[in-house]
Amino acid sequence: MGVSVAPRGKILFATLDAPERGNPLNRATIEGLHAALDQAEADPALRLLAIAGDARVFCSGMDFSEASQTEATDAAAIRAPMERLYALFDRFSSSEVVVVALVEGPATAGGLGLVAASDVAIATPAASFQLSEILFGLLPATIAPFLVRRMGVQDPYRMALTAERMDAATALARRLVDEVVEDPQDALRRLMIRVNRAAKPDVAATKAYFRSLWIIDEATRARAVEAISARVADPSAMQGIRRFLDQGGMPWQKP
Repeated sequence: MGVSVAPRGKILFATLDAPERGNPLNRATIEGLHAALDQAEADPALRLLAIAGDARVFCSGMDFSEASQTEATDAAAIRAPMERLYALFDRFSSSEVVVVALVEGPATAGGLGLVAASDVAIATPAASFQLSEILFGLLPATIAPFLVRRMGVQDPYRMALTAERMDAATALARRLVDEVVEDPQDALRRLMIRVNRAAKPDVAATKAYFRSLWIIDEATRARAVEAISARVADPSAMQGIRRFLDQGGMPWQKP
């Protein structure tokens, strides 16, 4: 299914429900998160959307199994999920619902996009974070605008070039996450008390104003989608991805 949705009071929980596969960002997951946001926006009682995985994994990013089945010559099929993923991140920053990422396990590649695009990111000490795209000949193109908005330029730049893995304490120090707590549910409860003081239209107006101060616009979307689509279509990148899927070795480890 990709995403399980359950309301609890004024919070709608959207839980990525394929941990045995790494909770990948595939078409079903992306559309499931769009639908969850639709539901939260449509219900006046829901004020907060909480996106979660579990302690095994938050989100491993692009579903390589799905991507590897797309022909490099099929530009529309390559672009479509990239467009929808960017649109999801973009919706987070304009929705009248407050979007929260609850990170209890590894967040990798596109999983960092969910974290960076969220309004609030809460992690447990077991969380970890990595931009791994460069290892597969890819780019964090749809993620970077939201990472830079949250963290500034240098930290995402270094993360993209080196694929370093950060623990939760480092992520907090670098402002990738807003809190590191043992009990994320208690942190959500405290956040809900604050969010409940503001009307939904006022949340949307505040987000709209801050969006106007930043570079996330139509030109940014077009550059991001074009850049990542070109890398996915590159035969050498796809060869490395298929070798990773078939043999388990990393792309730089030649057969």
